Amino acid sequence: MFAVYTQLMKYSKKSFHFAIISSILLLVFTLLSQTARTATNNINDIAGYLMTLYLVTVTLGLVFSILSIKEPYHWKKYVGIGINIFLFVMTGIAIAGNLQDMVEAFS
Repeated sequence: MFAVYTQLMKYSKKSFHFAIISSILLLVFTLLSQTARTATNNINDIAGYLMTLYLVTVTLGLVFSILSIKEPYHWKKYVGIGINIFLFVMTGIAIAGNLQDMVEAFS
């Protein structure tokens, strides 16, 4: 019975896990952005890799959230959907704001 239940919730679990991973990456990236940057450390490289990984995890989390809509009720399903949609919308707003700043800087 348990194996059947876990098969039914495969997208919900993945959605929830990607929501947690994305939140942790956002926290680590925010903490790294507050550190002093010098020529001797490679924090910029690490932050760039974390940003790329964050974008991938947010996108995958949203995809798995959408795929989990037809699965049976579980609290992880709704928490994953909520966090992933929130992170995706906030990331989209941040990217749109940065693109608008770039257009204004070059015009």
